[in-house]
Amino acid sequence: MQEDRLLREQASPPAPPGRATPTEVAGQADLCLGDLVARAVLEAVDTYAVIMNEQRQIVAANPTLIEVLVREGIADPQGARVGEAIECVHRAEGPDGCGTARACGRCGMMDAVTAARQTGKAATSEWLISIRREGRWEAREFSVRAMPLSVAGQGLMLVTFQDISSTKRRDALERVFIHDLMNSLEGLQGWADMLKGAGAEPAVVAERVLEVAGHLKAEVESQHRLLLAESGEVVVDLRLVSPEQILDQLEESLGPAAVARMLRLPSPAQTPPLHTDPAILCRVLGNMVQNALEALPQGGQAKVWYQVCAGHPTFFVQNPGCLGPEIADRVFQRSFSTKAARGRGLGTYAMKVLGETVLGGKVGFTTNWEEGTRFHIELPG
Repeated sequence: MQEDRLLREQASPPAPPGRATPTEVAGQADLCLGDLVARAVLEAVDTYAVIMNEQRQIVAANPTLIEVLVREGIADPQGARVGEAIECVHRAEGPDGCGTARACGRCGMMDAVTAARQTGKAATSEWLISIRREGRWEAREFSVRAMPLSVAGQGLMLVTFQDISSTKRRDALERVFIHDLMNSLEGLQGWADMLKGAGAEPAVVAERVLEVAGHLKAEVESQHRLLLAESGEVVVDLRLVSPEQILDQLEESLGPAAVARMLRLPSPAQTPPLHTDPAILCRVLGNMVQNALEALPQGGQAKVWYQVCAGHPTFFVQNPGCLGPEIADRVFQRSFSTKAARGRGLGTYAMKVLGETVLGGKVGFTTNWEEGTRFHIELPG
């Protein structure tokens, strides 16, 4: 039943294909630039703004957006769709580009535009988008407002979008990182109080304090490394290391409780060493394992293994569950999470940034009911 639903969603693009010709787009652009109201709106808006035609193509853009696009090597967005202009990772997946892929059905930009067209009134949404530019995986978050606009009888759409990435980062820091830090600090305080009281075993307390302090240190290092990766400032420490050493280090970092729920498959014999940064690779794999463990049913096990695929060293982490399309299409978005109460949305995003931007590999996943959900990182050969 759920497989049928998945297939139906895959086969039904959320927006119809079809584009206006370059001549038609140029004519629509002339109408907009010749209309005093349309031109005044574009020049007055201090956020990013575009006017779209019915085929969702950019007819005109405001100077703020054009300046950014030119700086990033896109000279003229006219005729393109917004996701194509800013290089959304899903822009080439559908039958007719931006707006026609399955993932576009959960796009905040599309939500606002569709709602405005259906109601004839302004509509707002939050737009989480992933882009890949010059080999770097980046995440952006925007607040979107779409409003129908009529110019010389043409049914157009004015869309403004404001970058709220810094706000989303701060929210994540406050709701996740600081929350975890407070838990760790409360744990340290509790053990210190116990040590201060009568009857406490100093050796036992010291072991627990070291355990909590280690978790605290790992959280700080993880956040710091992600911030450096996003800004392109990570210093990579490349070494020759065997796959088994990586898996040993992974188990050590996860701890006994996690390892007990993990099945480590043997690596192929006579495997050549890897040339990578062991600490960063273990962080990527650790995020994959934690993600898998959170999805395990009672008594289930996550599988972890290494193999060479098409000449590329590859690590896999698998759990028996299957992701629905509403999750699968958004797995690597920075602020998206199925754990809404905690507001995470950083673990899978960190896999992408560290695994691809920093290590130069490829991070992806497959999900189906036969094999479960299988995340992987393919390293350069």
